[in-house]
Amino acid sequence: MRPVFLLLLLLLLAACSTGGGVQSSGITPAILSLSADSSVKGKTFTWGGKVLSVKNLKDRTLVEVMAYPLNKKGAPDADGSTQGRFIAEYSGFLEPAEYPQGQLITVTGRMLGYVDGKVGAADYRFPVLHMGEIRRWPGAYSYESRDKPRVNLGIGFDSSGYRGIGIGIGF
Repeated sequence: MRPVFLLLLLLLLAACSTGGGVQSSGITPAILSLSADSSVKGKTFTWGGKVLSVKNLKDRTLVEVMAYPLNKKGAPDADGSTQGRFIAEYSGFLEPAEYPQGQLITVTGRMLGYVDGKVGAADYRFPVLHMGEIRRWPGAYSYESRDKPRVNLGIGFDSSGYRGIGIGIGF
């Protein structure tokens, strides 16, 4: 009985441990948009958010993204407050149907610099990342609630007619 208990305890502890995940860069696109800090050129950043638009050019694709904070799995938390906008530049063609408006993505890449543009009638300076890695996340909703174990109560019956109350932890 004791080895079974220890095995179950180890499995429970392993399930509760946090994975490595993607770490946020700390500096947000909004901060860089305002400061236009040129010393960050060439540095690697990891940002995520919702796709606003995809523009295919002759030899590259520009993806405009509304940035959101990343959760511990590296997914953008679209329920969080926005962190500015950025452009993710991809060398080559990206299919716009695979990156529709609202698609959640996380991008890691080198900072190329800035490009001036517009958001509506307002001037905006977009930080531009060269896409080294990109990850699409299913849906356009927050993953924060999925990061925490869920405790559920239930009533169960088995084939022998035993009735009981159980407690489960979902991961």
